[in-house]
Amino acid sequence: MSRILIGNAYNEHLVSDHDTISAEERPTAGNIALRLLWLTEVNDVVIVPQAPDPQFVRYVLSLKGLAPDAVSVLVPPPGRFGMDVLTRERLLDATFLREVAAVAERRGVDTVLPYCFDSTIARFARRLDLAAGTPGFRFLEAGGSEMLNSKAAFRTIASGVGAALVDGVTTGSREHAESFIGEVLGRGAPVIVKQDFHQGGFGNDILTPRGDVEPIGAPRAVLLVDEEEIARHLDRYWAAYTGRGAHRVVIEEYIPDSLPLGAEVHITEDVVAVHHVGEMRMAPIYDGMAIPGSVATRAQQSSYVEAMVKLSAPIQAMGYRGVINIDGILTPGGEVFLSEFNGRMGGTTHLHWIGESFLGADYQSHRLLVTRNHWHVPSFTEALDALGAAGLSFDPQTGRGVIIACDHVRQSGAVEYCAVAESAEDAALIEKKLTELFA
Repeated sequence: MSRILIGNAYNEHLVSDHDTISAEERPTAGNIALRLLWLTEVNDVVIVPQAPDPQFVRYVLSLKGLAPDAVSVLVPPPGRFGMDVLTRERLLDATFLREVAAVAERRGVDTVLPYCFDSTIARFARRLDLAAGTPGFRFLEAGGSEMLNSKAAFRTIASGVGAALVDGVTTGSREHAESFIGEVLGRGAPVIVKQDFHQGGFGNDILTPRGDVEPIGAPRAVLLVDEEEIARHLDRYWAAYTGRGAHRVVIEEYIPDSLPLGAEVHITEDVVAVHHVGEMRMAPIYDGMAIPGSVATRAQQSSYVEAMVKLSAPIQAMGYRGVINIDGILTPGGEVFLSEFNGRMGGTTHLHWIGESFLGADYQSHRLLVTRNHWHVPSFTEALDALGAAGLSFDPQTGRGVIIACDHVRQSGAVEYCAVAESAEDAALIEKKLTELFA
């Protein structure tokens, strides 16, 4: 049987305040839905917010060994953000649901596989009579995905299993937040403020008492030198931090120059399996990944994996089934802390498919996958031609080269690439050649 894959990234369940994403950035954020094409199989249906470039669809399916008509790509009518992201009113539009039902019947669909299985997807599955084919549906329908995408819930559950966490607070109290921020900044250290629901580092702010702090994991660092400036800052941004009072905010001590870590775990009824670990590439927010990375030692990676498996136990017991991304940091002193979880697909789900499918289940032992989310190119076709002319196109026979993992040319003039390399030195060589192609 087949599936409906739904690219509902950056929707209203995952982002508490869309005003923190500019109108220029939002189309690209929503368009990461195209990564789901890598997960497709024959007769699958893919729902994305914007019509993709047919050349990119053919490119992905060709690399996968599928015919151009092997899958159906559907786009619902526009909603309150136009065609940018898949929001509730778009997915549940009555006319669109009838179109999906007709295609699903023709394709033999029996389940749904969304980017994030939120309450909208639960209603979508119910209306198409697809709930029975979804593992863990009752937990997801009851709001489980919302819980497992909450940074506040993460700190609660991670604290309960004894995970190593950076000092911080979870609060809906402006007074409590101001007190904690003042205490940390008062001893010369910065903090990071995280909206409870957001993605990719958007919605985060670093507040610092000194001007030498480089923001990693947040778009900016804000200099606040005394209590009055802290108060004025919260006067202006408290509503945004709390989703206009709807959510708590997470505030943690920020450890400069830490390396952000990312990993994906697959949870079934019987097994907790770590798909991969990696190192995030920030510029200053999420801009790519290195899997398995080349900075953290094996001992540090093992500590990270052990903590993730321990954290996954109560999540499995609650009834969650599917992939969950668990982030962490490696401090300059060599300590590993967990930082958040996201009960959904992530920026590496398609990369894991690429690794396993083209390189084998042991791909992390003999290859390094290095990605960037913003390689600016004149067009998708010119990017492909340039890769071919430079001898950089991915070769499935040698297991080396560059794959265009997602196409954002019409949204931002860029594509996401995945460089499959034999070593860190080889990855650096490939990326150097890429920067020269359209210099």
